[in-house]
Amino acid sequence: MEKTSQLKIFPLLAFLYSLLVALFWTALRINYAGISKFLGADTNQSFLVMYLPVLICVLLWLLCAYSLFSFLRYPNKRIHTVISLILSIIFTIGIAIVIYFGSADYLPFILPHFFRSLLVSAAILVFALLLFRPWSPEKKIAAGIKLVLVAAVIAVTVFAGYRLKGNRFSCDAVVYAVEDTYQIVFSTNDNSIAWVEVDGVQYFDLYAGSMRSKDLVHKICVPQTVLDSAGEYTIYAQQMIYRGPFGGFKGKVISKDHGFRPVDSSDGLKYYTLSDVHGAFDGAISAAKAQGDLDFLVILGDSVSMVESEKDADATSAMASAITDGSIPVVYARGNHEIKGEMAEDLYKYVGSKDQNFYFTFSLGDVKGIVLDLGEDHDDDWWEYYETAQFDHYRDEQTALLQRCIDEDFFFGCKYRMVLCHIPVTFVNDRCDHASYKAAWTKLINDLNIDVMLNGHEHDLTVFAPGAAEPGAELTYNKNFAGVEGKTYGGYLTDYNFYCFLAARAANDQRSDTQSLRVNAFTGLCIEADLPTAKQTARFTNSMGKDVPVCSIFGSDVPAEVYQFPLGRGLKDMAEPGT
Repeated sequence: MEKTSQLKIFPLLAFLYSLLVALFWTALRINYAGISKFLGADTNQSFLVMYLPVLICVLLWLLCAYSLFSFLRYPNKRIHTVISLILSIIFTIGIAIVIYFGSADYLPFILPHFFRSLLVSAAILVFALLLFRPWSPEKKIAAGIKLVLVAAVIAVTVFAGYRLKGNRFSCDAVVYAVEDTYQIVFSTNDNSIAWVEVDGVQYFDLYAGSMRSKDLVHKICVPQTVLDSAGEYTIYAQQMIYRGPFGGFKGKVISKDHGFRPVDSSDGLKYYTLSDVHGAFDGAISAAKAQGDLDFLVILGDSVSMVESEKDADATSAMASAITDGSIPVVYARGNHEIKGEMAEDLYKYVGSKDQNFYFTFSLGDVKGIVLDLGEDHDDDWWEYYETAQFDHYRDEQTALLQRCIDEDFFFGCKYRMVLCHIPVTFVNDRCDHASYKAAWTKLINDLNIDVMLNGHEHDLTVFAPGAAEPGAELTYNKNFAGVEGKTYGGYLTDYNFYCFLAARAANDQRSDTQSLRVNAFTGLCIEADLPTAKQTARFTNSMGKDVPVCSIFGSDVPAEVYQFPLGRGLKDMAEPGT
């Protein structure tokens, strides 16, 4: 009898192993397109290339079912156990290869899916064991276990059904600037109603006159003049335990006070720009906070690699709050990776946006700017978007916005003019994605006589100075950047007359490769503008608080820690690197 029991252990282990492999491959689904890309989907979109990852998933679950059937029906036949173990080992090696060649960066998204499904599977297995195992009525321990389990089920049901938990601020306040309004955004750990009080006046999180209560995130709009004058505000939330048609139950009110400092250009401007953090929050926060007091913060998107969960959607605000403590304005531009994921369509609730879109103008005292959003980084017909990308009309709307800014002289009377966009407009890649829009937008931005344009996306640090290269000509890498002489790139620069910076990357210098899952290394861009002298100074600074030597990627300069350049107004002067 003992020997038989020992023999059954191996089929059970084989089943559990096959289950783990199947669960992990299923959790890996966010990289299925990457696997197809590795197999050549860019040029060969055959059924096998496109759907091989899905077919493998089906095969793994069939293997899991086969292992379970073998365990239940033929526990003493070793051949089934051996077959199951060999196939599971082969697929484990395959998973390791997939992770090594491209999925390692996405493990923070894959592992939560895996562990959640593993927990559910474990609960089902334990329930099945308790349900089908013949317990002896004489054994008091069996009755005790069942009693405890029933009590636990009841407790969990009550907890989940009525959310009997304390409410708290899960993400502190961030003040986003959109047009002439501040959008104060914060989150709670349970469904709540929320409001902000400024100078004794309450501003509510409303939907068509009714207070919102089914979301964890809260966005309250406050006129800039009101908050600028008050210099402080308080956020409030009250847990909504139950909201019925003719009555409900609410929890206690929680609140937090915040000071606020509006942009004051009388002593110059100092602001910091982050982009493409991709989860390297510790490094990005350290890099920004090392610069001391800032007038405002700019975030150019791709804070995360995809927006799969509430936590991902909250990530930008969580990072901005850690840097600003809700005390200075933040301007946000969406990145292409923030179009991806199950929660991406809800992102507009969590950051600064206008009418659920991510393009708008903004004003901050003497500073005015335009935020643009090119959308995905490939053209709309790219196969990975499976016909869901319809950005051309969205881009046309932004072309019209730029034209209105020209016609209405949007920048009239301001002292500092900015344009922000995650994907650079001045730089066309070797695929020529969005080439016509980049040319059209460049021409319109030229007419706006801006002081600076800020971009990310390329995971590089550089300045594109006016006249840095002949528009449309083949680009040659700076030998100090590429490490070799004469290396060329297939893309080109547009015909721009303003200074443009690629602002940030998750590394502590200009050239080193970004390491997977590295969260403590980051370099962003600090710009200080002396308005009376019409001069600006740009420094790339890293998470260790050090200035990073940077050279123009397609120029001929040597790496320098400081770039000095004039305010815009259509000037064609070359940037002067200093030390």
